[in-house]
Amino acid sequence: MFAWIAENAITIVVIAVILVLIGVAVFSLLKDKKNKKGGCTGNCASCGMSCSYKQKAK
Repeated sequence: MFAWIAENAITIVVIAVILVLIGVAVFSLLKDKKNKKGGCTGNCASCGMSCSYKQKAK
């Protein structure tokens, strides 16, 4: 078991770093969504989607 870990240490470290980066990105997206950052810019003329921003602006 320890020999396998020693042989694949670099791969294990790279995968761990990638997983941490993905976790940070997901956490950041959830935090931004909770704080209502990003997403709709309020420029409905260029968006074309029917979002709730139009309803709030009226």
